[in-house]
Amino acid sequence: MKITLFDFQKDALHALREKLSAARRFASSDNPQAITFSAPTGSGKTIVMTALFETILAAPDEQLEWPLDWAPQPDAVILWVSDLPELNEQTRLKIESQSDRIHRVNQLIPIDAAFDAERLAGGRVYFINTQKLGNDKRLTKVGDERQYSIWTTLSNTARAIPDRFLVVIDEAHRGMASGKGAREAQTLMQRFLLGFAEVGLIKMPLVIGVSATPKRFMDLLEHAPHTIHRVAMRPAARFGPCFPIC
Repeated sequence: MKITLFDFQKDALHALREKLSAARRFASSDNPQAITFSAPTGSGKTIVMTALFETILAAPDEQLEWPLDWAPQPDAVILWVSDLPELNEQTRLKIESQSDRIHRVNQLIPIDAAFDAERLAGGRVYFINTQKLGNDKRLTKVGDERQYSIWTTLSNTARAIPDRFLVVIDEAHRGMASGKGAREAQTLMQRFLLGFAEVGLIKMPLVIGVSATPKRFMDLLEHAPHTIHRVAMRPAARFGPCFPIC
């Protein structure tokens, strides 16, 4: 990491490590696992997630007291899902600016309408937003020189590496859409949890929901069959109601 984590962020990171280690031992589409990660706005959720990605794809940062038996998974795949492209770009830039271990060319990849692959490639963090996932969008269709729909790509990846394909649903930075737009975004988010046989999408085996409060992600999980693991970040009291980080 290019920055020093606060103690409460390290505590949350260690809790995420423990829950992730437990969850991925059992993760499959038939036994999906979900981790809820909640923290107040401004307490550094993206910083903690960036540090977690480093430990998965590369190695734990020197500032962390990490178990000696921790084994990085350089072939793991991370998919960050939000409801707006600008939110994904903000997150991508934050990770790029905060990490000194996830910085290779083409390691942080926005999925655009031209994306077409049988599986997501290992060792990378991908970004997608729900606006690209509607039934009328190019990513969700086959033909016109597209061999794989994005749903097929995700299912193939989940089947191949269920314990190393981590889907992060960003509820903390959900956009301000309301009405029909908000309902459509929530429905598309739920597809990652419930699957959608009509388009060939299986339930994602391993999901982390990032939110300011547990309720937002728990609402998405209402009808999902996932085993739920909970992590809450509790900033030091000395910061008061406003935190100096993002």
